[in-house]
Amino acid sequence: MDSIGIIQIFLLIITITVVAGFASVVYFLGEIYRALTRPEPEASPGVTNDHGAPDLAGSAPLPKGIDPRNAGSLEECLGTITEKYNLASFTLATADGLLIGSTKRGAEDEAARYSYLYTQGTLQDETGAELLGIPHHGETVIGIARPSEPLSPELASALEQDTRDVLQHWV
Repeated sequence: MDSIGIIQIFLLIITITVVAGFASVVYFLGEIYRALTRPEPEASPGVTNDHGAPDLAGSAPLPKGIDPRNAGSLEECLGTITEKYNLASFTLATADGLLIGSTKRGAEDEAARYSYLYTQGTLQDETGAELLGIPHHGETVIGIARPSEPLSPELASALEQDTRDVLQHWV
């Protein structure tokens, strides 16, 4: 191979590298644009406005109910609930600690621990997890919600109702 062939191969490698670099820059700029143009989530009741004062205009309307028939699985419904109520995770367990479903991987230990705490009368722990007792077919299903901020009584009631609807359809 002569020197011209080596130079051509070298130029080809440089061209491919530049094109790949340009494509990745365009891709990441598109991701940044999508992140910047995404609509802001609606504020929760009691959230402060831009000036730091509490929002006294009244409480926001409760989110609409979830139709479990629109989801392909129990986990999809739990994911919808998690988004709707701005939860970090949501887990359902039986009263004796067996996992029913969760948006969190490896939630078996969490189901067992929090089911036990619920049977001992604990409704919230030091980490901020809120425990809900949801009657279903004569048993109590334990809902383990990890909200970003404490749930108001209205939101907790709406969360319980949505969970009842999901359980009625899937369990």
